Amino acid sequence: MRRFLALMIVLPCLVSVIARADDPLLREVSLQDLEQNGSRFYLAGIVGSSFATLTSPGTPSATGPLFTSGGAAGVAFEMWDRAWRIEVEGRARNPISEEMPLADDISTSTLSATGGWSTTVNLWRDFDVTQRLTCYVGGGIGGGGYRFSVNQVYPDQDTTVLGLGTVGGFAWQAGGGLAYAITDRITLDLGYRFFDLGSGRVTAQVAQTGVIIDTQSFSPAFSGSELFFAIRIYEPFRGWR
Repeated sequence: MRRFLALMIVLPCLVSVIARADDPLLREVSLQDLEQNGSRFYLAGIVGSSFATLTSPGTPSATGPLFTSGGAAGVAFEMWDRAWRIEVEGRARNPISEEMPLADDISTSTLSATGGWSTTVNLWRDFDVTQRLTCYVGGGIGGGGYRFSVNQVYPDQDTTVLGLGTVGGFAWQAGGGLAYAITDRITLDLGYRFFDLGSGRVTAQVAQTGVIIDTQSFSPAFSGSELFFAIRIYEPFRGWR
């Protein structure tokens, strides 16, 4: 999955290098070029920062910034005399982990999520601000997952709670941003999204003096406020025709 997302980031840059000389990607843009004319396919590379929150009822939440990256393939089109974009997006997220004290200030609870990923289908509505500058709003739905672990230690009782499992389910995001057309085929995108992945269920083992005495269920959920930067390459294979 991570190799695929890395490929989605590198691919637009690679296409720009191998585009034909008679149709250069970086040629000077004209106002006519920026006018919507039918549908246009694009690829995009995405990098950003997410302030994430990992929660589970009955335990303190883990919060912190993490890196996110990925790519998207989409189509820009006009419908009902309005500009739209629909795309399929895939992203990966760095791990999040935090150790927190429990109510007695002696016991501790550590929550972590690793291998985070998501795939969503997004719909964006574009609004012209100037000939080159646009703003957009929208969102997407899809799925995602991560590897969840919990480790609770109660020294006074010589008891530990250990759990590890995969969480996956329905994911959604909503947000907006600003886009600036450098040329008729290259657009820079600065945006914000709120991302949410529904809760799952992980069973942990409760051990006392090293002997398993019970099990405990956790319902982790992941969400994040994400700022990101993207580069869109429109008609990336035009030079191959």
